[in-house]
Amino acid sequence: MKLRMTAFGFAMILALSWTAGASLAHPPGGMQPPPPMFRGPGLSGICADQQYLYVMAGGKIMQYGITDLGLLKTVDLPEPPPPPSAPSEGTDSGRLPPPHMAGPHGLWASNGSLYVLAGPVVYRYAIPALTLQTTLELPEPDFTEAGN
Repeated sequence: MKLRMTAFGFAMILALSWTAGASLAHPPGGMQPPPPMFRGPGLSGICADQQYLYVMAGGKIMQYGITDLGLLKTVDLPEPPPPPSAPSEGTDSGRLPPPHMAGPHGLWASNGSLYVLAGPVVYRYAIPALTLQTTLELPEPDFTEAGN
């Protein structure tokens, strides 16, 4: 029964996400800004443990009860580190530079911690309180040694 409720909850969240994405893909009357819920970094993810469902979207982590899917807590993700300095992209043509794509991202819950991968940073939150415990900035990969 518990597994069936969990599967139903996942299916509902996926269906709602798909419906929201489909309606935003073709807005009537041209391009419209995304709803306030999904502003911020383009990071998203979902995971669960025995008691809670964790959803990362719109720069926030939301904690839901696994049995009733009621929202219990929301915390903001820390601001992402600035991107490495790159040659300045000119806007002489009056066009804005293309938006930067979100890096790797995801969630994993284990042993009383929620691990959040947000681009080049791993955040460790204590659960169920969702208090930030540790921040680890990952080094840039060195691709020169990969070919040897």
